[in-house]
Amino acid sequence: MDPTTRRFPSRRRLLQGAVATAVPAVLLPTTRATAQERAVDYPLAESVPASTSNYTAANRPTTYPVNHVVIHVTQETYADALAIFKNPAKKVSAHYVVRSEDGHIAQCVRERNVAWHAGNWDYNTRSIGIEHEGWVDKPEYFTDAMYEQSAALTAAICSTYGISKDREHIIGHNEVPGADHTDPGPYWDWTRYLRIVNFA
Repeated sequence: MDPTTRRFPSRRRLLQGAVATAVPAVLLPTTRATAQERAVDYPLAESVPASTSNYTAANRPTTYPVNHVVIHVTQETYADALAIFKNPAKKVSAHYVVRSEDGHIAQCVRERNVAWHAGNWDYNTRSIGIEHEGWVDKPEYFTDAMYEQSAALTAAICSTYGISKDREHIIGHNEVPGADHTDPGPYWDWTRYLRIVNFA
């Protein structure tokens, strides 16, 4: 084709094209906000997704009934626990992590999916795992804010799935059959926790 005879688009056509390509960009923030809102099951949680290599996609409670909440202690800082769940080589996750200082909650795995937290496949499929920042031998990590926010989360989970708000259904990681963990440990105040769960 002879470059001297090539036709160029009119200014009007260029502007129409610019508007057409700008429209999706204008709509993009709304789309992102909507996706972010849907990324959590508990409205007060922040979405901090675990690597897809660290949990099993499912459609609970259709594929598996949910009938337990398992309480964990991270033995790590909040930030380190989230980093571990994001690392595809670690092969571990929990549905939620609760920060010690203020009770802030991160959701790492959607409740419909099976988090790898209990060390027992049957319990993984039938439970929601909640990690709490801290160490089993450092009770100062178990703050009022942590207890209150975690208990409100557990109460909401129990209401969603019809789980009894008692020690038979809200258990420690150490109570999972075959578990080799000791968390939440001797300083976790079960009486206080269950009282808050039942009044939440």
